[in-house]
Amino acid sequence: MAPQNRYITLGGHRHRYIETGKAVHTILLLHGISSSLDFYEQVIPCLSKSFRVLALDFLGFGLSDKPQRKKYTLELFASLIYEFLEKTGSTGEHIYAAGHSMGGKYLIASALLYPGTYKKIVLSNTDGFVHIPFWTKGISLPGMRHLLKKVMTAKTVSEKMYSTAFFDPAMVDPHSYRKNLETARDSEAFDTVMALNSNLMKLDLNRSGLRKKLGELNIPVLIIWGDHDQYFSLKTAYSVKTEIPCSCLVVFPKCGHSPMLEYPEKFSATVRDFILSENLLPQTQCL
Repeated sequence: MAPQNRYITLGGHRHRYIETGKAVHTILLLHGISSSLDFYEQVIPCLSKSFRVLALDFLGFGLSDKPQRKKYTLELFASLIYEFLEKTGSTGEHIYAAGHSMGGKYLIASALLYPGTYKKIVLSNTDGFVHIPFWTKGISLPGMRHLLKKVMTAKTVSEKMYSTAFFDPAMVDPHSYRKNLETARDSEAFDTVMALNSNLMKLDLNRSGLRKKLGELNIPVLIIWGDHDQYFSLKTAYSVKTEIPCSCLVVFPKCGHSPMLEYPEKFSATVRDFILSENLLPQTQCL
């Protein structure tokens, strides 16, 4: 039976989350841009056999509040994550987290700004290591934003763009594929994306100065990447591994940007083995 939606107030805003599993170890799952906690729905049943699983809709996405004119920053998201852990009784020595894409970047910020929160973390196809030109803020200007919204949320365009998140969309559970596609098309979430883009300086690991502090991450970090990721290439994965100490990289062959949907069983087993093992995985391996 699927976990029931719950709601919690963080930073004065209503957030959706789920909680399932009764194990000693807790893992928090953080989704990517234009997405929601449903992106993990194929791995949650498996992970809940070994962990107490928490998954959260970020502010501005999913079924969480989408406030207008919010000034989004790395500090804001990190504080919301920490507040969530505190309010759900999820602080202590057995706390772990996994972040996908944008969620990986916010997880890094959370671990750096609130040291000691996590025992280990997992970064899947993480954002934060690709340079975004300053001029891209221009697409958030009113005229351009209005035009892009019509184009990007249109059925044909959104379906084509969404399919590029996978090596082979046919491998993904059809129900999950359709559900997450509809989430990606949400017009209010698109407004959030534009708000994020307009505040680029405060959401960039490099420009915010947090990238220089990656050497302070003194916890084991697992990096998972698809070898056919069309958003962040495999070359980026090796950069992440080089910059983050005490990290190991696992590459999924014939996989795109979304390993938790493309290979849910392998993703779940890789995360479980990393967290529950006393030793790091080999520095780089291809599964």
